[in-house]
Amino acid sequence: MKLLRPMCKVGVAIFAVITVGCSSTRSYVAPAQTTRADEVADFRPIQPERWTLPNGLEVIFLKDTELPLVKGRLFLRAGALWADGYPIGTTSAMGDGMRMGGAGELSADSLDKELDKLAAEIASSFSAEFGGVTFSCLSMDVDRVFGLFADVALRPRFDTERLALWKGQSLEAIRRRVEDPSTVASIAFTQLAYGDTPYGRVSSSKDIASIRRSDMIELHERFVRPDGAMLVVTGNIDRQRVEELATKYFGVWKPRGAAMSAPPEIKDDPTPGIYFITLPFQQASVKLGHLGVPRFTPDYPQIDVFNEIFGASGFGSRLMKRVRTELGLTYGVSGAIVPGVVKGTNYVFLQTKATSVGAAIDESIKVLEQLQAKEPASEELLERKAAIANSYIFNFSSADEIAGRVARQQLLKYPADYDQSYLPKIESVTPEQVSAIAQNRWNTSKLLVVIVGNEQAYANLETERAKPGSPLAKLPLSKLRFSETLAMQ
Repeated sequence: MKLLRPMCKVGVAIFAVITVGCSSTRSYVAPAQTTRADEVADFRPIQPERWTLPNGLEVIFLKDTELPLVKGRLFLRAGALWADGYPIGTTSAMGDGMRMGGAGELSADSLDKELDKLAAEIASSFSAEFGGVTFSCLSMDVDRVFGLFADVALRPRFDTERLALWKGQSLEAIRRRVEDPSTVASIAFTQLAYGDTPYGRVSSSKDIASIRRSDMIELHERFVRPDGAMLVVTGNIDRQRVEELATKYFGVWKPRGAAMSAPPEIKDDPTPGIYFITLPFQQASVKLGHLGVPRFTPDYPQIDVFNEIFGASGFGSRLMKRVRTELGLTYGVSGAIVPGVVKGTNYVFLQTKATSVGAAIDESIKVLEQLQAKEPASEELLERKAAIANSYIFNFSSADEIAGRVARQQLLKYPADYDQSYLPKIESVTPEQVSAIAQNRWNTSKLLVVIVGNEQAYANLETERAKPGSPLAKLPLSKLRFSETLAMQ
């Protein structure tokens, strides 16, 4: 099966990714005669078949006969953002418990044994914005596994012993947060940036201990609904059989007649500053940034190109070239503008020695300020665009990825022509637009700088702040405490 429709004008970089031939009778155009604009404009991902059941459940199907396997995913538009009034973590417990706690006529142990016998897999989970259930099995077992898959989605048992097991695992993970400085920095940054909102709340052991089975049942009743849900099926199976299975197992699922409400708003901006968490690590972990943009602002292609140049492309990024390769100040560094539901985050993350934490932060900010002050060279821009175009096509390398991508984009309200227009829009980004993103989407006066390190790192930070011209001198410095979550000291 050809999952990609090949382009008829193929340059060297793209040809290395697409290994199927061109069906056109036109002669091959040598790479020297082909522009990247031609290459990207001709790319068209294959489209799956789609139909909708009477209860509103949309089915997305793409056949793939390469292996005797069938995969499925039920996508549900709901999550922790809509779980106010419940202990933090209840949505995750409910999502995991749908599969862990048994389903339908099968206990938790019986479901485990049945899937093991069939060499099949079923999983479930819920996150902030959406959740769902997945399955994978041999084609010959699809009737049996699909029925179990529907039971997990619609008729979970939420076994109390499995809930106790989940709580124990979650409590252990919370206890061990302080053992990983990057985890501490990320949690603290999230709490400072989003405050006491559904976007910034982090579960504690008290939250986990207070989760009840009845809470999980209530959330399942609210969140698992056919309205706006999507069922994705791919693999070695015919459409007619998919229609029969979907109707048999999901056709009686009753719609609620109302969509989920809009995601919660974020009204307040966080207080800029440097927030130091003293923990006995020899290396310091730093996350700095501020609140950013929602998804799909009109300049989202320019943001993606900026990210690639600034800090999202590994060793090809300016942050890595300057702060690690040239100056040797960090073990690793990255940075980007990450759009979010209502407000995303702009961030830089780095790890460095305690004796170089101040210099590493200063130099990272200077990399941003250089992009604000001066447009990138045309050669750098072309190189980063090529990297985006080449990697983008890997999003369409399997039937499961293609069909799942269609579902996720609809759930998250992507523009209808997103995939068709993305690469041409990337190709049209100019150096002036990249610099404008750095100027308009970043504001160094709003920075939150979270540092996790020892007293030596704190002393180095104070020394750096005292230097003339240091960007850190403008920001107030506070110390924080962190055990399971963040607390002011």
